[in-house]
Amino acid sequence: MFALSVNGLNVVNSYIGRDLMTAIVAHDMAGFIRLMIVYVAVFAVMTAAAVLYRFSEERLGLLWRSWLTKRVTARYLDRRNYLRLRESDQIDNPDQRIAEDIRAFTTTTLSFTLIFLNAILAVVSFSGVLWTISPLLFGIAVGYAALGTLLTILLGRPLVWLNYAQSGLEADYRATLIHVRENAEWVALVRREGRLSQRLLGRIDELVQNFRRITSVNRNLAFFTTGYNYLIQIIPMLVVAPQFIRGNVEFGTITQSAVAFTQLLGAFSADRHSVRGALFLRRRCL
Repeated sequence: MFALSVNGLNVVNSYIGRDLMTAIVAHDMAGFIRLMIVYVAVFAVMTAAAVLYRFSEERLGLLWRSWLTKRVTARYLDRRNYLRLRESDQIDNPDQRIAEDIRAFTTTTLSFTLIFLNAILAVVSFSGVLWTISPLLFGIAVGYAALGTLLTILLGRPLVWLNYAQSGLEADYRATLIHVRENAEWVALVRREGRLSQRLLGRIDELVQNFRRITSVNRNLAFFTTGYNYLIQIIPMLVVAPQFIRGNVEFGTITQSAVAFTQLLGAFSADRHSVRGALFLRRRCL
C-alpha cells in the first residue's frame, strides 16, 4: 500500500512540478503561489508514506530474521548436527553462517523483492507519462536502461566470486585468531608463536590481495556508472527542449520529462547495484 502511494504521489508531483515551472515562466504569481502550496502538501504526504514504508520494511525483515534464525538454531543443535558439521567439510564456519548469512539473506532478499515491486509500479506509473510527452524518449529510456543493466552485470560479475572469497578469507583469519586465544597456554608452552605468526601474516596477505582485486573491479564499474548517471540528466533535455523551442510543448514539460525519464529508467534498470548484490547473495548462500 505504501509503495503504491509513493509511486502515485510521484506521478502527481511530476504534473504539479510541470505546471509550477510553466507558471514561473509565464510570470503567473497567483498560479505559482497556489501550485507551491499544493507542491509542499504533496511532499509532506510523500514524506510520511516513505517513512512508514521504510519502517514496515525493517520491521518485516526483523520478524523474518527472528523466525528463520530460531528455526536454523534449533536444527543446528538437534540430534548433534553441530558435531557432525564440525567433523565434515561440507559447510565451513556454520556459526558465521547462522549469525551473519541469515541476516544478509532475510534483509537483502526482502529489499530485492520490494525493489522489483517498486520497479513494476514505477513502470506502470511513468510509462504513460513519458509516452504522452515523447514516444521517442520512452524508447530511448527502454534501450538505455537495457544497455546499462547489461554492461553493469558484465562489469560487476567478478565481484560475485571475489566478495564470496573475501568472506571466506576474513572468516579464516578470524578462526586463526580464535585458535590462538583458545590455545594460548599450549602455544606459549611449545613456543609456536613464529609458525602462527607466519600463518596469520599469510592470511592477511591473501585477504588484502583479494580486496585489491575487488577495488579494481569497483573502479572500472564506477567509471561506467558515473558517466551513465550523468547522461541521464542530459538526454531528456536533448529530446524535449527542441520541442519547446518550436512551441510544441510548455516549458514545464522539460522538467516533467526529466523526472519521468529518471523514474522510468530506474524502474527498468531494477537498481543496478542491487542486481550486483543479488548475484553475490545468491552465490554466498549456496
